[in-house]
Amino acid sequence: MEEGFSKEESLRKRTAWEKRFNELGINIAWKRVEKFISPYKGIVPMNAEIFMVFPAWATIFREIGMTPEAWERLKYENFVEWAYRVDQAVKTTNRVLKEPPPPQEMYEVHNLCYLSHPPAYLCTPEVGKHTCEMLYGKYATVEYVHVDDFSREIYWINGYHNDEGFPVHQWTVAVDEKLCDHFDEEDEKAFLTSNSAWTGGTREELNERLDRMEFTIRERLRDLPKVLWDPPEWGRATWGMIRDFRIDELSRWAYGTLYASCVSTYISSIAQSALMSAEFFTYLYYGLKTTEVLGLDYLLFSYVPMPNMLTEMLTLPQETFVKRMSEFFLGGYNAIHKHACGERKIPLLFRIKKSLFKYGQFYPHYKGIVPPMVMARTIPPSFTTTNVNMFLETPPSKEFWELLESEADADRKTGEIPSVEETSRFKFLLDPSVEPLKPSDFPPIDWNVGQIWPFDITREKMEIMVEEGYDGSGKDIEYYSELADKKMGKRN
Repeated sequence: MEEGFSKEESLRKRTAWEKRFNELGINIAWKRVEKFISPYKGIVPMNAEIFMVFPAWATIFREIGMTPEAWERLKYENFVEWAYRVDQAVKTTNRVLKEPPPPQEMYEVHNLCYLSHPPAYLCTPEVGKHTCEMLYGKYATVEYVHVDDFSREIYWINGYHNDEGFPVHQWTVAVDEKLCDHFDEEDEKAFLTSNSAWTGGTREELNERLDRMEFTIRERLRDLPKVLWDPPEWGRATWGMIRDFRIDELSRWAYGTLYASCVSTYISSIAQSALMSAEFFTYLYYGLKTTEVLGLDYLLFSYVPMPNMLTEMLTLPQETFVKRMSEFFLGGYNAIHKHACGERKIPLLFRIKKSLFKYGQFYPHYKGIVPPMVMARTIPPSFTTTNVNMFLETPPSKEFWELLESEADADRKTGEIPSVEETSRFKFLLDPSVEPLKPSDFPPIDWNVGQIWPFDITREKMEIMVEEGYDGSGKDIEYYSELADKKMGKRN
């Protein structure tokens, strides 16, 4: 599994990327925004192009004040939130298995939890069990490898062993010592100790593993992303070292298939801060099909190895993929994502979530919160020529076609959409025939609880559901959804 990477090939790819980066003038554009969003001036981060097409994040980072201290804090918050989501899933699963709710209550938000493979999208515990088995098999160890976009160093590897679809053992492989400085008492218990439920280590032990040498290319574990190009490449090298650690440290789980889930801080922050599950599924599509869809010379995210089920799903158009994932994990509903940690523990992530809710995901190009059906049909900017059929399963509305023609020079006859290089379009295009949602449309949201809505939600439908008494909790959601559909039929 660890075969198929080379420092020489990675250097060739990096050189080609740097040349194109400069030829397209992205280096100049980066210099204009880095004073607002970069903690380290003069350093071009991994995935720098993504900063160009997500302008809302420039607003968010400006509000946070992206200093080196804030960046280190964000790295800490980012990963503990992922980790504790799985712990929350274990508790929710145990509760639901002991006292199964009636079918009509299954999708109430207090019964939803994040998966442990990776803990990214909300679902019911029963669905989580089955999808874990379908994705990874009955027995699997899944470790999340996080890399700093600016230093390109691995700073945390943590994950879970799953038996018959359920996470049964947490395993912290490695933690950068500087990150441990942010640990509170809860974190020290969770990551720096060991018992029957989790395996950790001392600060010194966990940091020392990052300095272990990968013997094929003679580089330290923490430095692999510096010399190998993108997540599939440094992920393969990392996978081999994690395998060896598991043989030495966690041999009783060695029968499970080993997976590495590889991502950078910035990309993880975007995914983790998604307002809705439809938004997350869209980002997952971009992360695993980056070259094909966005035209970049790398992938934003990688599983090593890639689960067969996802490989098959990724052959679908973007809209179909998002709808299928929503049906598969949430019965066709759309969840407002929640945080597992409290605001005192992750204040920066709360500020990010609140900012995204205030401005919308694509502010200032699109002012408001993107409805799920619109998010599924979003047309991203790309550094290669694409086609409408790559993204949509149904034709664009009249208004959408007009936008695609005026903003992206799309060819209505062929569906072809020229690249950024030809059009200088650095923004996502969304169907203007469906009105954006506004924060005032929603009942009050507790960001540690979340909400759930129909996938086909619009401002009008949400207004009717709220007027009739729906509170976002999932209680009687089918009744309120059908009632709103009938009332909208009468209005129309």
